[in-house]
Amino acid sequence: MSGAIVPSVVVAAVNETTGFRRETTVGSAGEYTIVGLQPGTYTITAEHNGFKRFTVRGLLLQVDQNARIDVRLEVGVVTETVEVTGQTALLQTEQSSVGSVVDHQKIVEFPLNGRNFVQLGLLLPGVNTGDEGSATGGGISISGLRPEQNSFLLDGTTNSDQYQNFLVIRPSVDAIEEFKIQTSDYSSEFGKGAGGQINVVTRSGTNTVHGTLFEFNRNNAVQARNLFDRNPAFRTSDGRFKAPPFNQNQFGLTLGGPVKLPHYNGKDKTFFFVNYEGFRLRRGNTTLTTVPTPEMKAGDFSSFLGSSIGTDATGLPVQRNAIYDARTSRLVNNVYVRAPFENNRVPLSRFDPVALRSINYPGFMPNPNIAGTRGANGNPVNNYFDGRTRTSDYDLFSIRGDHQFSSKDTIMSRYSITDSDAFTPNTFPGYGAQDNQRQMAGTFAYTHIVGAGAVNEFRFGYLRFTEYQAAENTIAAGTL
Repeated sequence: MSGAIVPSVVVAAVNETTGFRRETTVGSAGEYTIVGLQPGTYTITAEHNGFKRFTVRGLLLQVDQNARIDVRLEVGVVTETVEVTGQTALLQTEQSSVGSVVDHQKIVEFPLNGRNFVQLGLLLPGVNTGDEGSATGGGISISGLRPEQNSFLLDGTTNSDQYQNFLVIRPSVDAIEEFKIQTSDYSSEFGKGAGGQINVVTRSGTNTVHGTLFEFNRNNAVQARNLFDRNPAFRTSDGRFKAPPFNQNQFGLTLGGPVKLPHYNGKDKTFFFVNYEGFRLRRGNTTLTTVPTPEMKAGDFSSFLGSSIGTDATGLPVQRNAIYDARTSRLVNNVYVRAPFENNRVPLSRFDPVALRSINYPGFMPNPNIAGTRGANGNPVNNYFDGRTRTSDYDLFSIRGDHQFSSKDTIMSRYSITDSDAFTPNTFPGYGAQDNQRQMAGTFAYTHIVGAGAVNEFRFGYLRFTEYQAAENTIAAGTL
């Protein structure tokens, strides 16, 4: 009878790159479920005595996707095969959540400034930049909510800092298989935030050894100067202003494949994938500010005296920018008057002792190093520049392993660590800021297929975020 239910059909899904196999048996109502599959490309087969083998090749299963494949068997022998090709894209009818997947091809081929995969989220509906310059929540706003409401998952375990909701481990784009951003109506298995759910899956090894080696460089060879950046530290040989020095390098490698040891071949069973990425940034600082002159520190303000603007109650001339001695205050014709310091010089004995030591303390407040200009009131303007280099470095290492004991039991483990050091010069030498960080994240998952429609999964995640911020020269680079 055409269209009748055929129970006890064995349905199997085989990953075309790793050989991992999962199978189940069709129930009495004709239903079947294969659970616990990693994202990838699969071949689906269905077999039963008296019927031709049903095969679907090239089924692309994405992260957090429930795919439905209806099997139609034809009478025949198992050695015969009915192969389905040219299958149309699957219509999502099994989930109510709204979201989009960014696959590996887009991740590695789209140009990314800084190789930050989160930027690709801006291609999806409902995602925008949020707070400009903010690192909270990946720096993106989803469905109009604050970035702080976003939640990041890496291989199924949390990847968000619990205090400020920073993205802890930002995987290299070469190590990401794909990621999915769910914007609304996601299931109860996701939580923590009302914003988007960003689910990232890292790459695993396959039966073929494969790897990449990369280097990206940006420098000031074709860098345009900011029109308003007129730092005297950066001039050409003929005196024209130029852009500050800039050099940025991102480099790394990936390597994955089956584990092969003496007396053991991990083909179709055991795989590894390692990734390293380094980042080095050197950029010239362009600080231009105002500091007091040595004469001002010595109490000499004679150069500030301007023309006469009138007389006081005693008939003495009043000069612009004159400094008056408060101790000489007296009442003349019901008007308080004061005598100016002679030649506009304030004796050092009249300085507060703490202030006097502070302004002359070595390194506390440097002297001018350029002429600068004078304001309308005679005060110096922009007479100090600092061209010291801003630096930012990080090293990211990640390793992942996968093993299949049987068609019902698999394990996966991954460990990632990032060490970063950053230095910001700020205004004066000695006032810079050092920022050292270490992020670590690990995931272990054991999946056991209990029956046709049940799966038991144990998943453990480890997350650590350590940061030290201090003034310049107080901690050594790499100290954690």
